[in-house]
Amino acid sequence: MHLLPQPKSTTPLEGSLVDSPSDPSVQISSSAPKNGYRLTISLNGIAISAASEEAAFYAKATLAQILVQHPQGALPCLEIEDWPDLEVRGYMLDISRCKVPTQASLYELVDLLASLKYNQLQLYTEHTFAYRDHERVWANASPLSPQDILDLDAYCRERFIELVPNQNSFGHMERWLRHPEYHHLAESPDGFEHPISGWKKYGSTLKPTPESADFVDSLFAELLPNFTSKNVNVGGDEPWELGQGYSKSAVEAQGKTRVYLEHLLRIQKKVQARGYRMQFWGDIIINQPELAAELGPDITALLWGYEVNHPFEAHCQAMHAAGAKFVVVPGTSTWNSIGGRLYTALPNIDQAAESAHRHSAAGLLLTDWGDNGHHQSHLLSVLPILQAAERAWNCNAETTPSLKDAAVKLIPEPLSDSEYASVVALSDIANGFSTYLHNQSWLNKILFATAETYSKLASQLDKGELERAHAALNQSAASGEIELARELLAYAARKGLSLLKGQLPPSLPLEAIERFKTFWLTRNRPGGLEESVSHFPTA
Repeated sequence: MHLLPQPKSTTPLEGSLVDSPSDPSVQISSSAPKNGYRLTISLNGIAISAASEEAAFYAKATLAQILVQHPQGALPCLEIEDWPDLEVRGYMLDISRCKVPTQASLYELVDLLASLKYNQLQLYTEHTFAYRDHERVWANASPLSPQDILDLDAYCRERFIELVPNQNSFGHMERWLRHPEYHHLAESPDGFEHPISGWKKYGSTLKPTPESADFVDSLFAELLPNFTSKNVNVGGDEPWELGQGYSKSAVEAQGKTRVYLEHLLRIQKKVQARGYRMQFWGDIIINQPELAAELGPDITALLWGYEVNHPFEAHCQAMHAAGAKFVVVPGTSTWNSIGGRLYTALPNIDQAAESAHRHSAAGLLLTDWGDNGHHQSHLLSVLPILQAAERAWNCNAETTPSLKDAAVKLIPEPLSDSEYASVVALSDIANGFSTYLHNQSWLNKILFATAETYSKLASQLDKGELERAHAALNQSAASGEIELARELLAYAARKGLSLLKGQLPPSLPLEAIERFKTFWLTRNRPGGLEESVSHFPTA
């Protein structure tokens, strides 16, 4: 029998229960571990003893997995003792890089998370909430409305999932700052030099001033009342141009981390005044972790890192030494890949969970980003979601449950055997290149190479690796959205081989773009679709 997350203890009992009652008896017991439960299947029936109603819900989730594996109704008698290792077991979905799911898709996501004992959900937001006075910012984005949030919040509460408001409030504000009416809030209103992607026409970071804090507080005033959670993620990651514009002299005098922290605390005071606890991305504070000692007990640093061997251990140790509250943040590694990067995601999740448990982190938040157009299928995230569910519940388990059995049998909308095989195969093919790429796969990089960047790739590509990838993709069998991913990756391999032969790249079939649009609209709102499609090469 397969269970995920696997229980801490399972003791077989004699016999089988036939004609089991539809509703087990439930007793709330203060003697159980926090969020822990005991599930007993005996000849007398099914009984649950749990520390809370939430823990009883987890027991029922385990029971549901048992029931689905015994459709004939005869259940093995057993006793399960179980509890989570980490208090917070969360998942965050990017809804600001073009793709905003329909309400039905969000409900389906919540059902998946609830079945795996997640207890927190965040929707990463830059501009995709319908703020009353800022329609110009979200006009073409099909944003979530206040009623959408209220309804989703209620749906989550019924399943013991905390829907945490998430609004970036310092960096990643380019969707706002591109418009002239917001230029007065920008660190660099006339553009800046991005350290990775070069010159940017518009600013992306709010200048660190009381005026900027007042501005984001006006957004909080409208956003936060739609949630019952008293936590809020204010973002604050990657303020790329901080110190290049308005704050140049302050950064030169005090250092970037100090200037950043002072403004972060300015935002925190706004959050605290509204009765909320603040979460923020920890990529800047970790540069001087001793400054984390200045963070109060109601502030949680989110320590993110998405590669194999990310220094979670050192970062967790430093934050723990500073007395700061923190959560580890691995990723699904599906973005910038088309076919997924399980070879990165699974060890990344494992390392994050192990460090979290060792250094008393508050929890784990799995992130699912949509960088550069959010082209990947949601199906690619299923296996990382399963892995993170297991590791957040059992940080140091000696055995790992079968992800395949969980994916095709245990979750509410299971993958087919062929879908599972295709997801694994596409990731394996992406891993067949000798040079490891951070934050993307080689075939994805080739696929989206523009006319300006295409020729520069030649010296980085290996003909044999591309030929092997192309042959493997042609031998793979897939269906639906995963079949489209296979076709796109095969096109990328052909494109790379054409470059090495000195030929013009083949054209991406228009039929593939039309199918991409069709799949998009089955699960997502139309806003952002044309922007996403615009990333595909036209030749």
